[in-house]
Amino acid sequence: MAECKVGTESVLVSSSDRSFMKSLKEFIESEKEQVCCPDEGPDDQRYTIYSTAFDKIIDYATAYKPVLTAIKKEYDDLIASVKNDQHQAQMAHGKLKAMLVQPTSLMYYQRRAAQLQQRIATIQRNTADLQTKIKRVQKCKNSQKEESLEVTVPPGQIPGLGLTLNELLNPESLDKHLERLEQKRNELLDKKRRQYVPVKVKTELDLTMKVTLKQRDELSVENEKLLLRFKQLTFLKDTLNRWEEKGCSTPLLKLLPSALKHLSEIKVCEDDRTRFWPENSEQDDPGKIRESKRLAGYIERFLKLFEMGDYETAARHAAMSPHGVLRNINVMEKFKTITAYEGALHPLLLFFRLLMMSAPPGKPLSERLSLEGVGFALRHGCHGLVTFGVSQSKLTYSEELGDLIASYEHDDLCIADTCLALAQIIYLECSVIRKAALTMCKRGLTTAALEFIHNRKEFTIDDFMFVLRGLPSVALLQDFTQPCDSTPALVSVGFISHYLLNSDLEHLALQLLERIQAKGQDALQKTILEDETCSIESWSEIAARCEQTERLDLAQDIASVLLLQDGAVRLSPGLDGAELMEHVFM
Repeated sequence: MAECKVGTESVLVSSSDRSFMKSLKEFIESEKEQVCCPDEGPDDQRYTIYSTAFDKIIDYATAYKPVLTAIKKEYDDLIASVKNDQHQAQMAHGKLKAMLVQPTSLMYYQRRAAQLQQRIATIQRNTADLQTKIKRVQKCKNSQKEESLEVTVPPGQIPGLGLTLNELLNPESLDKHLERLEQKRNELLDKKRRQYVPVKVKTELDLTMKVTLKQRDELSVENEKLLLRFKQLTFLKDTLNRWEEKGCSTPLLKLLPSALKHLSEIKVCEDDRTRFWPENSEQDDPGKIRESKRLAGYIERFLKLFEMGDYETAARHAAMSPHGVLRNINVMEKFKTITAYEGALHPLLLFFRLLMMSAPPGKPLSERLSLEGVGFALRHGCHGLVTFGVSQSKLTYSEELGDLIASYEHDDLCIADTCLALAQIIYLECSVIRKAALTMCKRGLTTAALEFIHNRKEFTIDDFMFVLRGLPSVALLQDFTQPCDSTPALVSVGFISHYLLNSDLEHLALQLLERIQAKGQDALQKTILEDETCSIESWSEIAARCEQTERLDLAQDIASVLLLQDGAVRLSPGLDGAELMEHVFM
C-alpha cells in the first residue's frame, strides 16, 4: 500500500513539476525586484511579469494548453477593456473641465477688453497733452537759441572742453586738463594695443582657414586612395604568402587572375577607417555609443540642476547643449512653469537670452521659440532683450511676431516707439507692406510712409484702407491727399472721398472736405477742378451725400463749383433733384 501511495503522488506531482513551479516563483520574484514593482495596487509592470509567467505555464502544460490559452485571452480582454474605460473617463473629465472654464474665460476676456478701451482713451489723452508740452518746450528752446546767439564769446574762450571761464584763463588748470587728456589718450592707445587687432589680421586668418580646409579635403581624398592601395597590397601579400606555404603547388599564372579580380572589387569601408583611426572616428560620429552616453549624461545633469533649483546653471547648461538637444520648446515650457526663483530675472528670460547669445550667425531661433520668448519678455518688461534679438537677427521673423511686438503698449513713448520700429523691421523683412506702412504712420513718419507706398507698385486701395482703419485720422488722410516736395499726392481728394462714402470711414471724408472748405471757396474750387481722377458724376454724389448728412453749406459750395464748369447745367431746382451733365458740342 505504501508503495502504491507513493507512486500515485509521483504521478500527481512529479519532481519536474515541483522544480518548474519553484523556478517560476523565483523568476517572478526576481523580475519584481529588478523593476521595483510595488507590493499593492494596480501596476502595468506586475501585469507584464505575471502574463509572461502564465505563458510559461501554458508552454509547460501542453495537455491543457487550449484551456489555459482561452483563460488567458479572457483575462487580457478584461484588462484591456478596463484600461480603455479608464482612458475614456480621463478624456471625459478633461472635456468637462474645459467646458466649465469657458464662461470664466469669456468673463475675463470681456473685462480685459474694457480695460484696454480705458487704456486707449488714457493714451489718447496723454498723447494730446504730450504734444502740447512738446510744442511748448520747442518754443522755449527756439527762444533760448535766439538769446544764445546774441551772447558774445569772451576772448580766448575754448568751447566744448567742459571748463569754466576762470579755468580757461588759468594756465595751471589748463596744464592739469592737458595731463588728464594725455592720460586718457594713453589708456585708449594701450587698450587698442591689447584688445584689438587690425582688420587685415582677420582677413589673413580667414584666408589661412580656407587654405587649411582645402588642404584637409585634398589630404582626405589622398588618404582614401592610400588606404585602398594599402588594403589591396595587403591582400596580395597574404595571397602570395599562402601560395608559398602550400609549396607552390598551383601555378602562379592560374592564381593571379582570380586574385586580381578580387583585388579590383576591394573597397574601403567604415570599419577600415575605424581600425586605423579609432579615436577620431568615435569623436566625430555622434551616432556612436560614446556620443549617445555623453548626451544622455548631459540631459541627466540638466534635470538634476533643475530639480535642485539652480535654474541659472540649468539655463546655461541647456543653452550650451551639444547638437542643440536642449534648445527646444519643451525645455522653454519647463522653465515657464517656474513660479518661485531667486534673482531679478525670470529663469525663462535667462534661458531665452542665453539661447540668442549662443545662436550661431545665420541660424536664428525657431519661429515658436521666438514667439514664446518675445511674448514672455514683453510681459515682464524686458524690452532690451527683444531689441537685441531683432536687431542682431537672432529670431525667426514672421508676421505673427511683428503683430506681437507692434501690439505691445507702454506708458513710455520712447519704448512704444522702439517696439513699433522693431515691428517695422520684421514687416519689411516679411514683405507685409500694409503693416509696415501702418507702423510708419503710427510713429509719425508720414513722409517716409508716402515715399514707401509710392515705391511699392503692389500697394492697393485695400492696403490703403487697412492703414486708415488702423490709424483713423483726418490729418493722416490730409497728408495722403496732398503732394509733399517732389512726391505727388498718393490719392486725390475726390477719389478717396467718393470711395470712403461707401465704407465705415465716411466721417473722415466729410471732415476732410470741411477742412478744405474752411480754407475758403478758392481752395475747394481748386481741389475739384484739379482732380483728374474723379468725374463730375462722382462729385455730384459727394454733394448729395453732404446734403443727406445736413452739411448744406458744403453741398452748396460743391454744387456751385460744378455748375461753373463748361457744359455743366442744373436740370432741376433744389439739390435733391440736381443732376450734372456734360454736353459735347460738335
